[in-house]
Amino acid sequence: MVRIDSLSFGSIVIDGKKYRHDVIIYPSGMVKRRKGGFLMFGGHNIRKDEIEELYNSNPEVIIIGTGTSGKAKLSEEGKSFLKDKGLEVFEASSYEAVKKFNELTSLGKKVGAIFHVTC
Repeated sequence: MVRIDSLSFGSIVIDGKKYRHDVIIYPSGMVKRRKGGFLMFGGHNIRKDEIEELYNSNPEVIIIGTGTSGKAKLSEEGKSFLKDKGLEVFEASSYEAVKKFNELTSLGKKVGAIFHVTC
């Protein structure tokens, strides 16, 4: 079971490993760098293609961490896609999303997540 140890502006620690970029966490526990956007961080627009890729990993829930100040947003296309699929989505600041991620994974839920680690 994956656990997020901490989050601070510009980084996230997952199972003891520090990532200094946005991440995608798959239900399998695999952690992948989120592409796009400025330098090493993903953009403020969480795209439909990112959501589709995460959806294809068969999560029960998708969590979207919108950044430390909540500036990133799930695109309208991404929202429509998830609504059409009927999948539960939790979108909140990355701090709140970390709490929800750890809560759901501790209950044995298959969780997929995207975390924006800056603003």
